[in-house]
Amino acid sequence: MKKGSAVHIPFGRQELNGYVIGITNEDAVKQSIDPTKKITYKSIYGLTYKKPIWDENFLKLAEWISKYYQTNTGTILAASVSSDIFDHLLHEVELLKPDINMNDFNREQRFILEKLMQGKKQSLSYKYLFQKSKINKHKFYQVLNQLKAKNVIAIKTKLKTGASWKHNKQLPQSRILSQTTNQPITLNKEQKLAYETIKSSTDTSQNKTKTFLLHGVTGSGKTEIYLNLINDALQAGKSAIYLVPEIYLIPQTLQRLQMRFPNTNIILWHSHLTKNERLANWEIIQNKENKEGIIILGARSAILAPISNTGIIVIDEFHENTYKQSGQAPRYDAIMVAKERSKIENCPLVLGSATPAVADYYLCLNEHHILKLTKRIEDVPMPKIHIIDLKNEYPKTRNSNLGNELKANIEEALNRKEQIILLLNRRGYSSHLFCMACDYTLFCKNCSVPMVYHKNLNQVICHHCGNYISEIINQNTITLKCPECKSQHFKYFGLGTQQLEEEVKRTFTSAKVIRVDSDQLRRKDEYITLWQEFANHKADILIGTQVVAKGLDIPNITVVGVILADSMLNFPDYISYERTYQLLTQVAGRAGRKDKPGKVFIQTYKTDEPLFQFVKNHDYEGFYDFEIKHRKEFLYPPFTKIIRIIFQSIDEKECLLYANKILTKLLEFKTQYSTPNSNEVQFLGPAPCFFSKLHNKHRYHILCKINNDNLKKLMFTNMINQLPKNVKVEIIIDIDSVNLL
Repeated sequence: MKKGSAVHIPFGRQELNGYVIGITNEDAVKQSIDPTKKITYKSIYGLTYKKPIWDENFLKLAEWISKYYQTNTGTILAASVSSDIFDHLLHEVELLKPDINMNDFNREQRFILEKLMQGKKQSLSYKYLFQKSKINKHKFYQVLNQLKAKNVIAIKTKLKTGASWKHNKQLPQSRILSQTTNQPITLNKEQKLAYETIKSSTDTSQNKTKTFLLHGVTGSGKTEIYLNLINDALQAGKSAIYLVPEIYLIPQTLQRLQMRFPNTNIILWHSHLTKNERLANWEIIQNKENKEGIIILGARSAILAPISNTGIIVIDEFHENTYKQSGQAPRYDAIMVAKERSKIENCPLVLGSATPAVADYYLCLNEHHILKLTKRIEDVPMPKIHIIDLKNEYPKTRNSNLGNELKANIEEALNRKEQIILLLNRRGYSSHLFCMACDYTLFCKNCSVPMVYHKNLNQVICHHCGNYISEIINQNTITLKCPECKSQHFKYFGLGTQQLEEEVKRTFTSAKVIRVDSDQLRRKDEYITLWQEFANHKADILIGTQVVAKGLDIPNITVVGVILADSMLNFPDYISYERTYQLLTQVAGRAGRKDKPGKVFIQTYKTDEPLFQFVKNHDYEGFYDFEIKHRKEFLYPPFTKIIRIIFQSIDEKECLLYANKILTKLLEFKTQYSTPNSNEVQFLGPAPCFFSKLHNKHRYHILCKINNDNLKKLMFTNMINQLPKNVKVEIIIDIDSVNLL
């Protein structure tokens, strides 16, 4: 048995999967335990799989994650391998020596051997032998281990028949998203400098930094640099990890990789894979020879893929907050994990973005290389951005969400047979229902959020818990009764993508319009279908939420319209300003390629907001300087680490009482560990979360701002085990939180 192995272990009356993270002798363990305590040791049943799943480097990574994010190592290892794998492993016992003297074995051993001799292949499954043996599981495994020690039997592990799936097949030609070449493209001067700088780091010692921020404007050719670096890793017999921020962006990246590397195994790694696809991944990884490089392509979780000999890690659009897992444990940031994995594996990490996160850019200025691509490929000009004042437009277009200037440019583009993208970052038909009789807004009964009207489903839906009310409209009349005054005087307010779609179809009657948002992308491969339709110009206008801002590279898009930019600025979150800048810049980058210049129209009621001028002038440096001053003034990242402690309970009173109890304990820790009268640690709260109730649970949170890494480790390592417990209240600790809602 070796470190990194998965094993069967007895746990009460259950048999569970366990992971070997260290090996020591029994005497050393006994000496480290209080002799007055009565402790019973149980033997491990046996190996779940024939060889270690995780190598030494991955175990180091898992240990680092567990300490940094205050979780246990087993949670990390479990997250790196699907539980489907263990369910589909078949353990067989094979007889090695058929000519043996039965007198050399005890009764239980003879029974196993006789059963094996009766089998046609002298090989039987664990399950069959255990059922026939009629002894307890602990004794059964003990007997097998005794026979194995005598070299009489061998234990083999394999996937059950029928679990295999051919993974690395090409996308059918009809599903190709865009026409790309499988030949390397000649790099321009900026690309070549960036590529050679990163490549040269592979020959340096482990002590030298290997994290590179590739800051390139949209359309500057970052992907071509990624592909060249991946090729170098594969040629050296090493593997590559390639992360994209959303699952729906994987197909087009897969296409690029398959065309460039047709003979390389490309493993998809994300939560939407079928069971057979996950099993196929497992087979390829476990059967990989050291001399063969593979490519792991996926979303956030791909950084935890249990591969060895990694030669390059690429994270595209690394500014996206989807790289931070906040919903369930382990709550890790894939960027931070990638930095640590890069150090452990001694391989380059490339972080690509046109709009780097402010905190990351600050750190890279001080710690890592920043490589800049300032021009688009073939010197294609950046799109011209117009900031439209809706205060001036409103008197002219009272009943329209499309300003006159945007409307006119859409018409002109349609006449030229060009395509248009319209961004509205709010799905559904309308954002809320309002009772005209008593001023009541219809909220979800489980969550403190308004329910959203979806006209195509004739439902109001909670976008957080999925609660819905059906059949709310009959013959164009809202029939829903107000829970407060029992009247039927509801009216819907607020614009959503469905309502915008209706208006655009009424305004441009000859245009083919499609809508893309997360409601549309729930079915597998729906993204490919919709994107292919638009790429092949079977649609003229694409309407969508933030999903339309990412990944589209279609030369025929010349006009982009942002319907209401203000809505993105209104969240009470220190990072909302940055996210708005990023989203506007990203969607603007979809406009204009080659000989077709792009125009972007951003509609807002707040034209004096500095952010819009930074976007208009393609001025990331100006935006960064503006934003970093505010972060420093109010002690937000990168000048502090934010740790968010969330409390959830059905009982609101108990939730708040417990939150205050924890705050008292935190203040004690602050007194114990921090310098008196310093700003090393600040606590805000407890206060209701912005979404103060979700899934029928009341929510409070405490924000901890810590500007000393050593103090953070000291405080929270000791704190976790000493916090008073409350079975009625769930507590969540989110390290480096990027979501304060």
